[in-house]
Amino acid sequence: MAELLSPPSLPTFRDPAGSIEVRPDGAYRSVRAPFDAEILTFLATPLATDLVAQGRLVASEVVSSPDAEMLVLRHPRISFQSYPWEWSPRMWLAAAELTLTLCSDLVEQGWQLKDATPLNVLFQGARPVFVDVLSIERREPHQPIWLAYGQFVRTFLLPMLAYSRLGWPLRTSLTRRDGYEPEEVYPALSLASRLRRPALSTVTLPSLLAKTKKGRTGKGTPQSLRDPDLAKQILLKTIRTLLEDMRHVTPSHRLSTWSHYAETASHYSEEDHAGKRRFVSDALGSARPAKVLDVGGNTGVYSNLAADAGAEVVSIDTDLHAIDRLYSGLKGTGKNILPLCVDLAHPSPATGWENRESVSFLSRCAGHFDTVIMLAVLHHLLLHNQIPMDRIAELCSELTTQHLIVEWVPATDPKFRELLRGRDVLYRHITETAFREAFGRHFTVSEELTLANRRILFHLQKR
Repeated sequence: MAELLSPPSLPTFRDPAGSIEVRPDGAYRSVRAPFDAEILTFLATPLATDLVAQGRLVASEVVSSPDAEMLVLRHPRISFQSYPWEWSPRMWLAAAELTLTLCSDLVEQGWQLKDATPLNVLFQGARPVFVDVLSIERREPHQPIWLAYGQFVRTFLLPMLAYSRLGWPLRTSLTRRDGYEPEEVYPALSLASRLRRPALSTVTLPSLLAKTKKGRTGKGTPQSLRDPDLAKQILLKTIRTLLEDMRHVTPSHRLSTWSHYAETASHYSEEDHAGKRRFVSDALGSARPAKVLDVGGNTGVYSNLAADAGAEVVSIDTDLHAIDRLYSGLKGTGKNILPLCVDLAHPSPATGWENRESVSFLSRCAGHFDTVIMLAVLHHLLLHNQIPMDRIAELCSELTTQHLIVEWVPATDPKFRELLRGRDVLYRHITETAFREAFGRHFTVSEELTLANRRILFHLQKR
């Protein structure tokens, strides 16, 4: 078998049914008995074939195993792994919709999901894919209760409710693998919110019932119904209600400082905008990139140019609402753009057990991108985040294997002055000469263009 990738070196271990290791040629899943027979039965069904063909479920191939007692499946690798703490609200909703509609389709055919967490979903570009095939199990036909209901509420619905009603960041999912308990959200909600759907059924009533049951032991056995069709209809109604609730609490697009930057950037004339787009298009045409990282991608003007040039694109920005707007605009376009809310100055860390379950953003980037676009970002890193020029240049050389398209913003620029905040003496060393020297240690200049507003665009080639 292929050599295991270094990040993560820790195979998944939480699922009693099996574990998974990521290798260069795919994700290898080991399945323990008796779960192996059940998953093979499911994979042989027309439903499994249809779900894979639709792109909703990851493909699975049975491969030989060094241990004859262990079934091994190989799944194709998703191009770039992302995590819920890097998603925008509409990406959370898309992952929730996939989970629930997939479960509904499974229920119709005598199966169901035993798990319902955002961590079971990855994005191939803007398309969510359910990747945990071991979450699929046979459904007991007389059982009307979906046992994963509570997990869906804790990990999908309550984080979105807390985000939309209370302003709690979705990125807190980084340290809250199992989401929120109703009792945690209840005290923070207003009385009116507690009595409205969906908080009434998912937060208020469970919190009040938890108080009355305090000190009792055992939760009892879910009641079965004699009529299997009635049990199925109740289960499907539960899933539909969750879907309606999730859509209800996911907020519509919100305005932010940067969510309409591309349309309102007054420090660019139309001539500058056109020149910048032309320069980037020419640089992309020359580079012919396969995989692009667009740092500070905002609502995706240049990410779209890269995708139009045939590249797979990961577009990152610190503004959650700009990323949300970009994601929504990708639906139906077929463009391979993955928008993520990531701050390059504070990138997502490795986390989980031994800090090896979830891979850091920079580790995922290592050796992945042949081209990096970094437009109107450098002065933010230099002045707002106070990152030295040479450290930025070094990181850029680590992020790309070949090309860097970067924009230099001079000290006379209004946006530079805005970030400077009167600290002219402290940052007088930040000059074009210093930029050329620092980046020149790692790159050579292929092309450059000075715009009318005195900003300079560079297409750099890695040494």
